[in-house]
Amino acid sequence: MTKKVINIIEPSSGQEKPHFVLVPLFAQGHMIPMVDFGCLLAARGALVTIVTTPVNTTRIKSFVDRANADGLVIRLAELQFPCAEQWPKPTCLVSDSSNPWTRDVARELGLLRFIFHGPSCFFLLCSHNVHEYASSGDVPGDFFQPFFVPGLPQKIEVVRVQALRFFDYPGWEKFLEQKTEAEATADGHIINTFRELESPFLDHYQRALGKTIWHIGPVSLSNKKPEDAIFRGDKTIAEEARRISNWLDAKDTASVIYVSFGTIVSNSPSHTLEIGTGLEASNRPFIWVIKQWDILPEVEKWLPELEERTRSRGLILKGWAPQVMILSHPSVGAFLTHCGWNSTQEAVSLGIPMITWPHLADQFLNENLVVKVLQTGVALKPQMKTLYVSRESEGLIAREDVERAIEAVMDGGEEAQARRQRAKQLAIEAKKAMEPGGSSYESLTLMIQHVLDATSVKLHDTETTVR
Repeated sequence: MTKKVINIIEPSSGQEKPHFVLVPLFAQGHMIPMVDFGCLLAARGALVTIVTTPVNTTRIKSFVDRANADGLVIRLAELQFPCAEQWPKPTCLVSDSSNPWTRDVARELGLLRFIFHGPSCFFLLCSHNVHEYASSGDVPGDFFQPFFVPGLPQKIEVVRVQALRFFDYPGWEKFLEQKTEAEATADGHIINTFRELESPFLDHYQRALGKTIWHIGPVSLSNKKPEDAIFRGDKTIAEEARRISNWLDAKDTASVIYVSFGTIVSNSPSHTLEIGTGLEASNRPFIWVIKQWDILPEVEKWLPELEERTRSRGLILKGWAPQVMILSHPSVGAFLTHCGWNSTQEAVSLGIPMITWPHLADQFLNENLVVKVLQTGVALKPQMKTLYVSRESEGLIAREDVERAIEAVMDGGEEAQARRQRAKQLAIEAKKAMEPGGSSYESLTLMIQHVLDATSVKLHDTETTVR
């Protein structure tokens, strides 16, 4: 089969290929999608440099090494060491939205600068509108009073504190001001989403910003090889991957609940107990990922006994897990998640219904998108009025909430079947979006073309035989 694939070639003038410098926020949930985005750029023939630190290099080096072995030109530039080789001057700087300081760097070097957004477009639009309408009387002064976000294409009720503030740390308001300024002066915005998922929100947000927005996701689908799904995020988990896969192979199709709350959030011992006993009471197979720092002495008192009681149908993983590999397995039927956007996108792209329990930041609005807009999930505890869930939080959920939500997603009733069908259809649309001719593929093409036009590099179509 022959498909038209857009490649970047060096112009006859001898000018180098466009060189993208990516500056992620140094947190696992921000690093991974930026590396995926770098692979998408390199697959089109661009040069890509990812600015990082030695500690973060160890986390992503194996992934980049495999990309290089596949012929993708990506390098890692550790901050405190001089570059081992001289590459062409950067063409474009792409920075995480949490790195507003890159505005001055790009200005000094005369570079195009794009903002890479980690959250959903739904979250970005809600936050933007809450800020814009705050003084008009359409947004309540009470941070925990429910209200309908003004200016959205459909009615969505939220609480203000979850749509705008994030944290109450000293200096946070100043940071938000710097972030807003950096976004307003950027040459464009990149969002890890796809048009079929967030079409009306993309259109409204682009009009609100007055800036070009490129949707290029789900970037997790750039990992096409099985080993990419295993190594994505932590190479050490490869040793356990076979054991996990074998365990899943023995379970019925769509019967397993996968439970993971990402890399940052932390749960109190009491909440951990409620999750565990709720999973036990569900009488369904499960994989439960518990971070090492959540296994406190109070948890150690009961966890081994629960593990023993559920040994025939439960698998408890302590630390990191190969999430994409697990979600890709046909035995997985639901995902109890914190609603981080990476995890949400992975579930969407693989057609997995979700049970949502957001903890902080954009996660509360991501829950609204999943439960109220997409209707592919069930809230563990609807409309929690809290700024964030932490290790000190108590009494927010109970085992009955866990059991109820699992039953709602897995019971096989008409509503659950409709939810699962919607999830499967979104997965089909996600994969189409990333293929040649798909919405995200073409959006990435337009983004690269924009850079090339700005630097007088030509973009050509080449006929490539795909076997």
